[in-house]
Amino acid sequence: SEHSRQVDRQLNSSDHATRVQTLFGDLAPCYDRFNRLFSLGLDVGWRKKLVGSLTLHSPKKILDLACGSGDVSLLLQKEFSSAEVTALDFCRPLLDQAKARGVKQTVEGDALNLPFPDQTMDAVTLAFGLRNFADRPKGLSEIHRVLQPGGVFALLEFSPPPFPWKLFWNFYLFYFMPWIAQLLSRQGDSFRYLARSISQFPAPSDLYHELHEAGLKLLFTRSMSLGLVRLTVTRKI
Repeated sequence: SEHSRQVDRQLNSSDHATRVQTLFGDLAPCYDRFNRLFSLGLDVGWRKKLVGSLTLHSPKKILDLACGSGDVSLLLQKEFSSAEVTALDFCRPLLDQAKARGVKQTVEGDALNLPFPDQTMDAVTLAFGLRNFADRPKGLSEIHRVLQPGGVFALLEFSPPPFPWKLFWNFYLFYFMPWIAQLLSRQGDSFRYLARSISQFPAPSDLYHELHEAGLKLLFTRSMSLGLVRLTVTRKI
């Protein structure tokens, strides 16, 4: 359909970053509500698992990349109360929400050109943001650059589920979610883009290869919610 072609052009266009920035700016007023609604409330538990994966490492300086409205940053501040948590996003309306919700240190910046010196972070977290990077290898190389040697990168991302759940997932993602979003907020096209970005994300084995190429060694990975979401924890080598 013409809608699908438009969404494909958005996903693959040269001004990808600008389009993603605009999309999340448009979604900002209803961002948290949609997160809870479309994940059936499960996203809260997923994020807690992400933060919990860092507990053994006791990080003192943590960067929460693509922080959105601050869900993970707030959990990090609570779990690691003596740590310095920096929340970074390139979408100003979402950063403003994060601040208003109590995130102490926010930075407006680009994940592909991080405004931090080399080897300054003990841990980096990234929840549901890697698939929106215009240049994934560049983003992973920036994460590697700012991590201390032995520092930890914890990633939470959607993952294509196995058959037969894949049939239900595709229906939910490409038809149900955009339809509800259109009804509630006229944001159907935005959710079609998000569906495409999820479906085009690499399979776990390909992702592990990309991480390894960036100098990030797999520590462990865990599949959650029938394989819909995957937690991947790596260490800088």
